[in-house]
Amino acid sequence: MRDWLRKRAGLVIIVLAAALLELLSGAQYLSTHQLLEETLEKRAESELTLKAILIKSTLNSAEDILKNHIWDIRQNLEQPDSVMEALGRMIVLSRTVHGVGLGFVPYYYPEKGRLFEPYVHKSGDSIVKRQIAGPDHDYLSDHPYQATMAANDAVWIEPYLDQAGAQTSVISYLMPFRDKSDKLAGMVGIDVSLQWLGDTIGSHHFYPSSFVLLLTEGGQPIIRPSEKSVSPATTDYIINLINDSTVARERSSTGRSWEIDFDDDGRSGTVFYTDMKGVPRWQIAVVCYDDEAFGELSKLRVRLLLLSALAFTILLFIIGSFARKEKKLLVKTMEQERISSELSVARDIQKQMLARKNSVSRDDVDVSGLLLPAREVGGDLFDYLVRDEKLFFCIGDVSGKGVPSAMVMAVVHSLFQAVTVHESNPARMMQFVNETSCKGNESNMFVTLFFGVLDLPTGRLRYCNAGHDKPIMIVDGQLMPESQKPNLPIGIFEDVKYEVHEVLLPAGATLFLYTDGVTEARNSQLTLFGLDRLHAALQTASGEPQQLMLQVADAVRQFVGDAEQSDDLTMLAIHYTPKVEKDILNETLTLKNDPRQVSQLSTFVKDVLARALSDEKQRGEIRLAVEEAVVNVMEYAYPTGVEGDVTIDAKFDGQWVKFVISDSGIAFDPTKASDADTTLSAEDRPIGGLGILLVRRLMDSINYERVDGRNILTLKKKVNNSNS
Repeated sequence: MRDWLRKRAGLVIIVLAAALLELLSGAQYLSTHQLLEETLEKRAESELTLKAILIKSTLNSAEDILKNHIWDIRQNLEQPDSVMEALGRMIVLSRTVHGVGLGFVPYYYPEKGRLFEPYVHKSGDSIVKRQIAGPDHDYLSDHPYQATMAANDAVWIEPYLDQAGAQTSVISYLMPFRDKSDKLAGMVGIDVSLQWLGDTIGSHHFYPSSFVLLLTEGGQPIIRPSEKSVSPATTDYIINLINDSTVARERSSTGRSWEIDFDDDGRSGTVFYTDMKGVPRWQIAVVCYDDEAFGELSKLRVRLLLLSALAFTILLFIIGSFARKEKKLLVKTMEQERISSELSVARDIQKQMLARKNSVSRDDVDVSGLLLPAREVGGDLFDYLVRDEKLFFCIGDVSGKGVPSAMVMAVVHSLFQAVTVHESNPARMMQFVNETSCKGNESNMFVTLFFGVLDLPTGRLRYCNAGHDKPIMIVDGQLMPESQKPNLPIGIFEDVKYEVHEVLLPAGATLFLYTDGVTEARNSQLTLFGLDRLHAALQTASGEPQQLMLQVADAVRQFVGDAEQSDDLTMLAIHYTPKVEKDILNETLTLKNDPRQVSQLSTFVKDVLARALSDEKQRGEIRLAVEEAVVNVMEYAYPTGVEGDVTIDAKFDGQWVKFVISDSGIAFDPTKASDADTTLSAEDRPIGGLGILLVRRLMDSINYERVDGRNILTLKKKVNNSNS
């Protein structure tokens, strides 16, 4: 047995190494899958809460409008026509109200006869006023009138098709009405269009195929998704699942919703649903599909498995070559050619995983990366992407060489892409990657890593350096190396606390990052290229990031000469060129932190949007987002009793509408998803956080910075104009 092990020690070591790498890959996959499951649940419950609050806000707004205008109607009861005008004033004040009517008791106005029901409703941009009572519509015998009078209190009526008044499906809030002498005058009611409510809650889902359902307490549908986006059969299938008590379901981890797993013609997913609080007691549900929630992870897993299989195959080829020592040279050459071919495929796969076609160029930043592996596959990595007007980038170097390093590189690369979806703090990003990498890392491989987040509007750069080579900033031809002490590399200790540093990147500056394969490149005399030669190469280099890196790589190549490349050579260059906007429209409004000034804000926003874009739906979405953000600042930026200002700058450059909301209140970054309070119940959740969630869904871009003691919140939307 010992002789067998001694003869095959190389094979045993290779098999163990492959098993350890596969174990690490599987652990990373399971950890990431669990993270995505938790994220899906939090997103779904956030959307349920957001939609529920949006519905309740709409209904509460209708109640308040009716209650606040009872006095106006009472003051105008002397003349029937004056009543109609008073009802009309209620319609103008709210975009949520479709119609309002007043059904008088019999013969309240003798000249009007037994039945008199003035009704005012919206029809496009017009206000229609008419008396709808008559032989075909005896409201005295209708259930809404009788139920309201019997209850002698305000009530919400179940959704119904109002053919006489609203001429559409509505939900109505009704209450008995008394005149100045406290005499019962009739029933007054306000209608909210179910079509409007459905359009409002049915837009802006976090996955393309997700949709929302609204059901009565008894499980009957109130709001269904559009048939253009979801087939009626699928909608009926989901409704039946919710109503079928025999269907398996379970509580979410937070206990705030129920979950039902389903399979719709081979497409699996999850229904998240819960009961709305208060009256009316409706049910709200959101449907998510697995292929959208976990599709990218499954593809990544397949790639990793293929890479693992390829790596193991390569190792078997190597073992085979040792076993065939005594074979002819021709056979050995043929086997080496096969190995070379397979490694070329692995190199191509690695290049595809980096997924950056040489460079990314925008008006305000130009980014380019270059990786020259020392072997067919290497352990260096870089990546970058733009989200919420912030550039996220990383560069790293895995310990060791070849396939094992490439495997770890692939895992770290995927973790970077996953964590940037919901986090913008480089230290917390590094913390997550380190904790995940330490799990199952029995091979003790570590990675030097640099994470950076560049705020493109302001040039503020926040970064976290985990044992990596310090980057170099080039400003007006002068080199300014980063001076902060790096943290420990990732993969060594799970409980490392990483620190974030900050620097302002001037306009026109270039940030140059590299791995030690640049400075530790050796010539035939084993002399290092070194940091001084790198500085000299950067001093003489010029042009855009890609050209700059090619010039540095050429300097290294000339220095090394015929010597073999000993390490992967990787560079990343970022050239920051913030654009100067040429605004067609530039307006400013300053308000006090008093919600009563919202009417001025509404007038200001409507005027700006009317001049900037023609799409009415976009105007409504932008207005809702801006008003929500400003009201949030008015109510929460300053301590109670402290008066402060809120400044709103509105700009339009022909393509983008931009609103910059600034205040000198308490610092608060709304772009962090975790700050949206997704762990609290609907009763305990702060209103402001939910407002930010609504803003994120309505606008294309939301960016926050704290500058000179002021909160700067920028909202951007690309307009859909035919005349801009």
